[in-house]
Amino acid sequence: MKILVASFQCESNSKAKLHPSRSDFEYFKGDDIFKKLVVKEIFEREGFEVVPSVYAVALPSATVELQTYNYYAEQILDDVRANPDVAGVYIFFHGSMEVEEIGSGELYLLKKIREIVSKDCLISISLDAHANITDELPVYADIISGFKTVPHVDQKECQERAANALCHCLKKGIKPQAYMCRVPFLLKNDTLQTAYEPLKSLIEETVALEEREDVFTANLFLGHCWIDAPNTSASTVVCAVDKTQAEEIAKDLANKLWATRRDYKFLCEAELPEECVKRALEGKEKRIFITDSGDNTTAGAEGDTLGLLELLVNAKPAKKTCVAGITHQEIVDGFWTATDGEEVSLPLFGGVKATVKSHGEILGWTKEIIGRSLTVSIGNVDAIFTELRSAFIEKGNFDKANVDLLSYEIVVVKLGYLFTELKPYADRELFALSDGASCVELARLNLKRIIRPMFPLEDFEWQA
Repeated sequence: MKILVASFQCESNSKAKLHPSRSDFEYFKGDDIFKKLVVKEIFEREGFEVVPSVYAVALPSATVELQTYNYYAEQILDDVRANPDVAGVYIFFHGSMEVEEIGSGELYLLKKIREIVSKDCLISISLDAHANITDELPVYADIISGFKTVPHVDQKECQERAANALCHCLKKGIKPQAYMCRVPFLLKNDTLQTAYEPLKSLIEETVALEEREDVFTANLFLGHCWIDAPNTSASTVVCAVDKTQAEEIAKDLANKLWATRRDYKFLCEAELPEECVKRALEGKEKRIFITDSGDNTTAGAEGDTLGLLELLVNAKPAKKTCVAGITHQEIVDGFWTATDGEEVSLPLFGGVKATVKSHGEILGWTKEIIGRSLTVSIGNVDAIFTELRSAFIEKGNFDKANVDLLSYEIVVVKLGYLFTELKPYADRELFALSDGASCVELARLNLKRIIRPMFPLEDFEWQA
């Protein structure tokens, strides 16, 4: 028996401006996809023939244009057409890919696959915890497995869970039953972290459920608030031997998740940008991080806003300060030939004087070199400009830019919650409630297509 394997991911942001191009996708084909996916050994150990298809994954961006989507989707479909007798299909999706003209990219592809494979073929998928689940998804996917961690550190385990369940069901001749229950809340994504209550206990409950022989997966999907679509919300999904049982468990989890809706708070100080700058300047801690949440590149924003840089430049801080990862190709191109130590006049804030500090490189999501960075000093504020979007999520990003993270007392990064890799360097965290494509204030997003009522835009009672 054969199992076809693929991955096609891009987390969409309806408010962002940069649609991903084909070149924005990290792309592998054939056996090379297993440089990124961990399921091959599981399938082969269980005696299945593995048919590798495509791995195409892009950083969070604006909605995916249809032509770009079809370029990768058709490659996967061609491989399915070449192997219509596959017993199983495994795909690692994100779950929040919104495609121009068709909506959910995941659902569209699954529908097309179902038109080709036999009715007995089982489809197993892995999804991000921030997936926006469509009502129809459980009709087309038999096994649905989601991340259990935010920030995400269990991608490998999520793949393994979906792969093991697929093998088990194929070998035992089981047709798994999936049930989804939509939960009508859409909370600030950065308040939803699984290491802390109330999510910690709820996640532990899903793990316990999956230890049962008759439950394959039990999932909490927390929703992705930056897509304006009818399927945007939290949800629960359970895959089990029996459909009635899957429904009962999913509804029970949904009611428990709904009961926690008022309990999610920021785990650090969350204030307007002006107040964050004030607190950072006055703070006594050795190193204070400010996250520019409205321009969070890991949530699809462009990373090009200058608000926090301007606030800090105008404040003339005595503390050594760095604003990292400002997307500005014009500055990188325009001053790349300037030597370190050279004085220049930047096309910012009416023409501000600066000194070129260092020339460096920027890292992509998988830590490959994707372009150049140029760091300049404006008084006591260093600004790291990048020619392409880059997420400064770890010390290595600063090292590649040829700046010393440990030399700064105030550091601004274009993120939401601070990534795990940066936390050891932060003595204090400030979350700037800035505007932008990844603004966390739901009312400011002006969402038109979501299903209403939706908490917290409306306050109401609900039960699954």
